[in-house]
Amino acid sequence: MNTLLNSSDNDTGLPKWQQPEKMAGRVVLLGLVGAVVYYWGVILPFLVDMVFDTVKLGIGLGGLFVLFLLVTNKRIQAGLWYAGQRILRTAAGIFVNTDPIGIMEDYISNTEKEARKMDAEVGHIEGAHELVQRKLAANATQMQEYLALADAATRQGEKDSADSYASRAAQLEDYNQRLQPMATTTNNVSLVMRQILKAALRQIDGSKFKVNLLKDEYALVKRTSSGMRAAMNILRGDPDKKYFFDLATDRVAQDMAQQLGQIKQAMRYSQEFVKEMDIQNGVMSEKGQRLLDKYQKGEFNAVLNEKPQAQQNVLTTKNASNDAYSSLLD
Repeated sequence: MNTLLNSSDNDTGLPKWQQPEKMAGRVVLLGLVGAVVYYWGVILPFLVDMVFDTVKLGIGLGGLFVLFLLVTNKRIQAGLWYAGQRILRTAAGIFVNTDPIGIMEDYISNTEKEARKMDAEVGHIEGAHELVQRKLAANATQMQEYLALADAATRQGEKDSADSYASRAAQLEDYNQRLQPMATTTNNVSLVMRQILKAALRQIDGSKFKVNLLKDEYALVKRTSSGMRAAMNILRGDPDKKYFFDLATDRVAQDMAQQLGQIKQAMRYSQEFVKEMDIQNGVMSEKGQRLLDKYQKGEFNAVLNEKPQAQQNVLTTKNASNDAYSSLLD
């Protein structure tokens, strides 16, 4: 019936060009298409700007969310702090040795370099002392020659030559007198520096022995500490992991309590249902027992005669209901 009504409403018998609502819809649709095509050069930049502005807005909101987490979340702050320390320590390790054993080894290496420099300087001082000694010996030899020449010139009566040779000998003597303290100083300095160098070398050897011992002890302690740390992690537990473990334990306990409550509630409902079924079964059992007693006593026909009356009542009720519905339709 609805199909017939719809078909009768839509089928007006007029051609499509005489139906104004369809023509108006097509005109409006064509106008919208033309407007979109005409203003596409304006709409496209607007859409592009809207998309990029949306992306920028998302990036800005993400940055604000990250800043919010940095301000409020203590764990993220602690993680960033430790990460920053690790990065700075790594960057410093590129230029400076941060390992304690490495620092001591660098100190010993620098001391050995200074000892080698000192040994070279002592060699220079001893070389200078040897040169001074040779110069003193050469001046003494030359002075003796000048004195011998002056003596020979005096015997020959050449006073001027004798004075000249004697003057040269005096100059060499004065030269040697001035060089003698320098020779003594270089000798003393070389001796002192040799003693210092020996002490430094002994100290370097002792430091090497101490560093090697500390290095072995430190390696053993690190290995022992690593094992004990593992044992303490088992005994005490990682604080963060233990926190989540406690949360998980509480969650499991809550779920178990909830499930036990649901089980107890279901058991109460089932117990009530079983009791109700037992009551109904008891009532039906008593009713069946009464029917059986009546049957055994020969009163079962009286029971059967009661059924038509019940059917009559049902038919009467049905007819009354039909009469009521018919009256409503009238």
